[in-house]
Amino acid sequence: MVQKQFGSADSTGRKLNVIGEYLSMYQRALSNTAFRTLYIDGFAGTGEVPLAEIKDDLLDEEVRTVIAGSADRALKVDPPFGCYIFIDKRKDCIEALKAKFDDSQNAERAAYVVGDANEQIQGICRAEQWRSQRGVVLLDPFGSQVHWETIEAIAATEALDLWYLFPAGLSVFRQISSDGKVDPTHAPSLTRIYGPNKWQSAFLKPSTQGDLFGDTVSHEKVVTPESAAQFMIECLRSVFKGGVMDEMIPLGKHAYPSYYLLFAWGNASPKATALANRLSKAALKATDRKYGRIV
Repeated sequence: MVQKQFGSADSTGRKLNVIGEYLSMYQRALSNTAFRTLYIDGFAGTGEVPLAEIKDDLLDEEVRTVIAGSADRALKVDPPFGCYIFIDKRKDCIEALKAKFDDSQNAERAAYVVGDANEQIQGICRAEQWRSQRGVVLLDPFGSQVHWETIEAIAATEALDLWYLFPAGLSVFRQISSDGKVDPTHAPSLTRIYGPNKWQSAFLKPSTQGDLFGDTVSHEKVVTPESAAQFMIECLRSVFKGGVMDEMIPLGKHAYPSYYLLFAWGNASPKATALANRLSKAALKATDRKYGRIV
C-alpha cells in the first residue's frame, strides 16, 4: 500500500514540495536554538505516493510511478528533527513505512504508531512539555477524519505549526446537496470538522416561500469549496494565537478543488510570527518557481 494521490500529479507534487521546503527552512532556522524539535505526521501512509500506472511494452506489464511522500522528505531534512512521530491507523502502512526507513540515517529518531490520528495527536499535545520544544504537524487526511478537538489541542500547545490539507471540496461542499439539503448522516461529519463553529449559517441561506398552506422555510446552498476553506481559516484564527496564513493553496484536478492547503502557527511571540510568515512565504515562492504560480 502507498499513500493516496488526491488530484493531479502537479497538485500532489506541489503539496509535498511546499511541506518539504518548509520543513527544511524550519530546521535551519531553529538549528541554533535550545529547542528540541518534533515532526508529527498524522496520516503517514507508506512514504510513497503513486502518480501513474504506465504500460511497459518491453516488460509487458504495468509499471507504477511513485514519488517520495511526506515521511520520506521529512526524514531527509538537514539538520534533522529531534524526533519524528509517524501515525497511521493501518498497520500495513506503518509496517511498510518502518521497513522502508529502518536503515535510514535518522531511523533512531523515529517512532511509528498504529492508531487514530485524533487520539494520538491529542494525547501527544497533552503529554509533552512544550516550553522547551517546538514542532510541525502535518494533517493530510483522506477526507473528514480530522476532528476539531485535534485542531484545538495543537493550537493549545502554543508551540506547534500546522499544515492542514483541508478537504473543502471532498468532505464539505459535496456533503450539501444543490437544493440546500444536508443528509442527516452527513451533518455530524461537518460538525466534527468545524466543531462549535456555526457552519450551517455560513453555508446555507434560509428562504421563505408562501403557498396556500402558509409559509415554508427552505435553504439555499451558498457554500463553495473556496468559501468552505475560508471559513476554516476563520475557525483556525479563533484558536491559533500565533496566526493563520492568508493564502489558501487549491489542490486537485477538477474545477472545484478537492483540497486546500492551509497553514497556522501557535506561538504568538513577534519573533515566532515573523519567522512563520517568512518561512511559509518562502516555501510557497520556491514551489511556485518549480511548478508555476496558481492563478
